[in-house]
Amino acid sequence: MRNELAVVSNVTKLRAAYDSLAARGRGVPGMALVHGFTGAGKTTAIAWLVNQVQGLYVRAASTWTPASMLGEMLIELGLTPSHRGSAAMMKTVADRIAATGRALFVDEADYLFSQSKMLDSLRDIHDVSGSPVVLIGMEGIESRAAGRKQLARRISQWVEFLPADREDTRTLAHTVCEVELADDLLQELHEQTNGSVGLMVVGMARIESLAKANDWAVVDADIWEGRPFFLSVPPRGAKVIPIPSMKR
Repeated sequence: MRNELAVVSNVTKLRAAYDSLAARGRGVPGMALVHGFTGAGKTTAIAWLVNQVQGLYVRAASTWTPASMLGEMLIELGLTPSHRGSAAMMKTVADRIAATGRALFVDEADYLFSQSKMLDSLRDIHDVSGSPVVLIGMEGIESRAAGRKQLARRISQWVEFLPADREDTRTLAHTVCEVELADDLLQELHEQTNGSVGLMVVGMARIESLAKANDWAVVDADIWEGRPFFLSVPPRGAKVIPIPSMKR
């Protein structure tokens, strides 16, 4: 498998949203919220975008407090967290981000909603620095964000990662697979994964492994013969993400 980013529709949408933030006019809020189900490819896409724009990346944790959040941001900025209190640390973070012009990315942002002061600090960093602030969370975080008016009015880009479609599946296979997967096999994989990019990669790795072992340059549904794409099945009660029909 190749370690390359597949530029699927979600990635294109994410980059367009960020570019809009970076080029926004005066008075336009500069926060974005990226949300979607597990397996949609958010983590990989965000890691790529952070590297592309030389952004600052922190990952929230369930144990975070306002002080520990700001301390992680200071470390990411190459500074040593101080003990002068959250207000002083927030100002240092905001001033340094303003000076560098770098965007701030906060992953696992669902945890921020456990304490309003963490969200307040992020709003302050956005307001003072003027730099883009991108929050990344699970499906459902958009409803929680919309319910907080002070936060919602600063979000100008709402980016939902949707299940991959047929073209995305083909793009993914062409990008990461070292053997060719025929359209009929990709159709089966797409249907069994419900458009989850994460699961597709697992399935493609299994196909590629077997193809290399048997010297198959191209693998279609007949060659695959209904073998399982995964060595295990989802746990009972796991949520299935509905996707539109692939018929065109």
